[in-house]
Amino acid sequence: MKLEVAAIFILYFTLPCSVCAKDSAYQWTDMQGQIHYGDKPPVSNQPRTITLQRKMTGMDSQSGLRQSEHARLQKMEQRQRQQQQRDQVTRTRSNRQQAARRSRCAENREMFKKSRGNENFKKHARYLRNNCW
Repeated sequence: MKLEVAAIFILYFTLPCSVCAKDSAYQWTDMQGQIHYGDKPPVSNQPRTITLQRKMTGMDSQSGLRQSEHARLQKMEQRQRQQQQRDQVTRTRSNRQQAARRSRCAENREMFKKSRGNENFKKHARYLRNNCW
């Protein structure tokens, strides 16, 4: 039973591949003048080999995609590049903002240390508490 299942499984997956892979056929005329076509040459007659060409209507020969699929793929890749550029700009802007914030916090820490006992002490303390700590 297992052998039969394995044989069917193997035939099921290999037979269609061998049938689809044929790129040539044979044509021959028998003694009555009938024209025959087949994938194997006859033993008695000299067959004429015919090369089969698969129609690739609307297909790009290099990528194997239809023209509409190729255009859609290009649009998707373009959108992805644009999104990456926007992300890079956002990261750069965020990094600049963080650097400016760190700089302002450092300045306010210095001012906080210098202003102990002054009226500006509370102002610097509030800024540090709300923005830096």
